[in-house]
This record gives sequence, C-alpha cells and structure tokens, in this order.
Amino acid sequence: MDAGPINALPAATDLVAEANHRIANSLSLLVGMVRMQAMAVKKKGEAFSNAEVRHLLDGTAARINAISQLHRILAQTGTDGAISLKPHLHDVTDALVAALSSPDQAVRVMHTGSDCTVLMRQVQPIVLMLCEIFINALKYAHPTGVPLIMVVDCSAGADGRLVLTISDDGIGLPEGFEPEQSTGMGFKVMRSLAVEIGGELQIRSTHLGLSFRLSLPACAMAGAKLA
Repeated sequence: MDAGPINALPAATDLVAEANHRIANSLSLLVGMVRMQAMAVKKKGEAFSNAEVRHLLDGTAARINAISQLHRILAQTGTDGAISLKPHLHDVTDALVAALSSPDQAVRVMHTGSDCTVLMRQVQPIVLMLCEIFINALKYAHPTGVPLIMVVDCSAGADGRLVLTISDDGIGLPEGFEPEQSTGMGFKVMRSLAVEIGGELQIRSTHLGLSFRLSLPACAMAGAKLA
C-alpha cells in the first residue's frame, strides 16, 4: 500500500505552520516599526512635506511587499536545511523597486557574484534587512532625484564566510556620521537582525556610495541540506 501522499500531509502541515509563524513574527516587527514612525512624527511637532509623507507611506508599502515575498519563499521551501537564495533575491528586489521607485526617483538593480546558499532561519532577517537598505537608499542616496543604481552581490569570503553586499551609487553618509552608534530605526533594525542570525554587518561610506556588507559564518552552512 502506498502511504506516500498520506505521510506527506503532516510534513505539508508543518511547512505551512512554520511559514505562518515566521510571517507572524515579521508582521509583529512591522507593527512595531510603524508605531516607532508614528512616535517620531508626533515628536517632530511640525507639518511633514509631501515628499516626507510619500516616503513614509512608500516605506510601509515596501515592508509589506517584502513580507509578502518572504511568505512565498517560506511557503515553497522546507522548514529547515538550506536554500539557494539568489533567485529569491531577484524577486524581492523587483518587488522593492515596484514599491519604492517613482517618476521622480528611478531605481535599477544589478545582481552580481555567485549563488548564495543560506539556512532557512536566515532568510527572514536577510529579506527584512534588504528592505531597510533599499528604503534608506531611496531616501538619502540621491537627494536631487538622480536615478539610483543598487548592486546586490553574493560571494564567498577568503575565510569561507558567505558575504552578501548591498550597495548604492549615492552620496554616502554625512561626514562624521557613525552608523554603528546611530539610534535611527533603520540602522537599529538592521543591526538587530544581523545579530539574530550570527552575522556581522559592516557599513562603509565613500563618495562613491554606501555599502552594507553582511557576512555569515562558514560553520553555519556546514552539512546543511539544500531544500
């Protein structure tokens, strides 16, 4: 008697339950971020410009879009092991561009490097970090509205660590600005997400743009089964 389909039902149920659990966590994080934005608006004490309001709304839409893409990824893959991340990076960045770009600020994304194989538990923080980086770039990289170019690169470091670098071609950070000490919501969220997955986040700014370099320990990938 072939019990394959019957045995597959518990596995499918576990997959949906795990995906729903991770998405619920993402939505809780999103609610917290929106509340932080609402408090910042209240403290400002002056009217927001149309551009500032549009940025706030575009940022919220981008985060919801990112969570939607994340749900698709988690619903199509296993609850453990590892996945090939690079194909999903294309989908996520396409969704972010659709949510954030406008006639006043065009965005183009270039994908370089080799494939990225990551653990399933690392996917959610990576997607949410990518979203925050894109939102930050759209707000600050080109204040004059020059078309923005983002580069997403996957590669293996010399020490075997997996390195994911997201960079823009903007004006970089203001002189004297220290992102590691920044209390801004975006930077705080990114640092917290990097710690959650045992990664190291480096932020580098030059006159050629701003880059975020996330490196993940090689030991995290040892023996991981590709989903």
